[in-house]
Amino acid sequence: MWKAVEAKVGQFGRLNGWMNRILRVDLSEMSVTAHESVPYVPAFLGARGLAARICWEDIPEPVDPFHPANPLMIFAGALTGSNSPYSGRTSVCAFSPQGYPHPWFTRSNVGGYFGAKLKQAGYDGIVITGAADGPVHLCVRDDWVSIRPADELWGLDTAETLDHLAATEGRSMRAMVIGPAGERLSRIATIHTASSSACGQGGFGAVMGAKRLKAITVDGSARVTLARPSTTASITRALVRAFEQDGVTGPLNFYGDIREFDRNLVAEGNGRASCRACTHACITPCAAYLSDVPGYVHDRKWSGSWVCVGTLFRGFDPDDTSTLRSIYAWQLARRAAFELNVLSNRYGLNQFDIIVGMVPWLMASQKAGLISDINGYPMDWQSPRFWAHLLKAIAYRIGIGDCLAEGGWAAAQQLGMGLDLVRQRYPGWGYTSHCDGREGSRVTFPFWLVSALQWMSDTRDPFNSGHGYLWTQGANERAAALADPSERAAALTRIRVIGERVYGSADAVDPYSGYRGKAQAGHYQVLRSAIKDCVSVDAHFPLIHRDSAPDGYWRLRDIDGVGDIEGPSIEYHLFSAGTGVDWSEDEFNLAAQRVCTLERALQVRHWGRSRAVDEMILPYFEEPELNQSPLLDRRHGLDREQFDSVVSEFYGLHGWDVNSGQPTHESLVEYGLEDPHAIRYVQRSDSMD
Repeated sequence: MWKAVEAKVGQFGRLNGWMNRILRVDLSEMSVTAHESVPYVPAFLGARGLAARICWEDIPEPVDPFHPANPLMIFAGALTGSNSPYSGRTSVCAFSPQGYPHPWFTRSNVGGYFGAKLKQAGYDGIVITGAADGPVHLCVRDDWVSIRPADELWGLDTAETLDHLAATEGRSMRAMVIGPAGERLSRIATIHTASSSACGQGGFGAVMGAKRLKAITVDGSARVTLARPSTTASITRALVRAFEQDGVTGPLNFYGDIREFDRNLVAEGNGRASCRACTHACITPCAAYLSDVPGYVHDRKWSGSWVCVGTLFRGFDPDDTSTLRSIYAWQLARRAAFELNVLSNRYGLNQFDIIVGMVPWLMASQKAGLISDINGYPMDWQSPRFWAHLLKAIAYRIGIGDCLAEGGWAAAQQLGMGLDLVRQRYPGWGYTSHCDGREGSRVTFPFWLVSALQWMSDTRDPFNSGHGYLWTQGANERAAALADPSERAAALTRIRVIGERVYGSADAVDPYSGYRGKAQAGHYQVLRSAIKDCVSVDAHFPLIHRDSAPDGYWRLRDIDGVGDIEGPSIEYHLFSAGTGVDWSEDEFNLAAQRVCTLERALQVRHWGRSRAVDEMILPYFEEPELNQSPLLDRRHGLDREQFDSVVSEFYGLHGWDVNSGQPTHESLVEYGLEDPHAIRYVQRSDSMD
């Protein structure tokens, strides 16, 4: 066995917020270097923006996701590691194994504590290229960086790997690891940093697997300083007060009151439940952590977090009459569903692709008589043992699992099975349905028109940081439920006033507005997604609609050094107070546009992305929505002729040519991205089939 490589890297003058150091690791050369972040900040904000700029400089041609040259980039936000509220998330960027029809350079996002510890070790990010000859573990402790053999880790699942590292490296460290799916280059393999904190979308676990990189650990002793900590603390206190008033803080999560949930588990003899924060600097913990839950399939007890899409392993509620019942048409006992959640996390599999996309496609194909078993095991969706068999087959590429490990969309193409059925679950780019009016999220016309703009202009499912517009759906539903016509009219008026204030158009939020105003909302959402990933902040943001406020609008009062802050401006004020950058809010938003335009320019340079490519996604939205708005008289599908002008307006707001969808020369100059050799206009005939 070869000896570990160890190097000490130098420091540079630190900044407020940023640590002004980026670590570079080449696993082929076994080399370690570092350079300053200053060339990239504040212009590209942080995290996702820094990764895009480095790709712009370093990667003139597209790279196969499994090629050693694919740069795996792990970047913390500008404020991550500090006490700025909700700042703990981390971006992971690379050319994506899951991407289709191209393996776009894209991003995933993860909570937990890895990013905070990375900043405390003195780094804004890590760029990893090359591929090792055997399994390796990258260890970062302040200025010291080592690349070690990891043969003893290879073959372990994610939980076993995290436990082993905690025992050998100390419990103060934080880690990112892969499981069996990543080792076997599954295109839906995840990277885990806790029991359920994972880079779920993108297939980046397979990028680590191709590099033979089993684990990355970080530990550090530095402090992330803020320029105006009193302002940050004042914003935090105001948020805590506001959420307490609204009943958001406390022991509440996906299951309601966690104390009642715990009592029920204890009474059933099925373990314990507690509420935990899943991300550094979170002030409203909402993650359910279950301990000592007896297995249904395996004779042992399981512990771990159970959040978000993982809760859908239970299937439909027997009292649920919504479209969810038709999509998630199974019903499993709670402890069985929790065990499947744990198993999929341990394998390192993308729960979203499996539960929301692959399984509904397999069920529809089974109903159509196209498939009846998985490797000889009859397809019984009410059987936890069948589910466990399916997950293991995917993770270890057993039999048909070898094909399913490519993800639901790619598996359907390879098998040539149920192609019409899989199109009902996958809007495009290799990712399954999410907040688009088709997957049971209750998004209805006209609000999914904004979802369509987000989907068509992105490189992946856009909703890891793009949920912010969905307040319109809930607010209008609550207004529609008011029996008194005058109360309903007043509620709808309040919503329209907020739409005018935030998006510059009351039509952006009006349920009767059709296609009007949706370009402005779509443009706003794309920028806010970049802001959330770059700063970073968590799912609550942007804070726009607040039921308890008389006018329905979010505000924070009497912030130290600032005064009153409108909800949508909180991210700007956190960034300003944290970094000390003397920008106006318009300049801050301009930086977000710079990041979005840079990402678009990368897609043009690598694959000639165009309006024609974007529009390949639209047939999915032309099908009738699953749910009908309570304020409208029918279900809608996308009208291509009406939507055409919305797309043109959306491109224009971004500074992209309305015909090609590509950044104009003027916009490149405006955002400091002008480079006559940077963009090649590649002619391609792409297909989503």
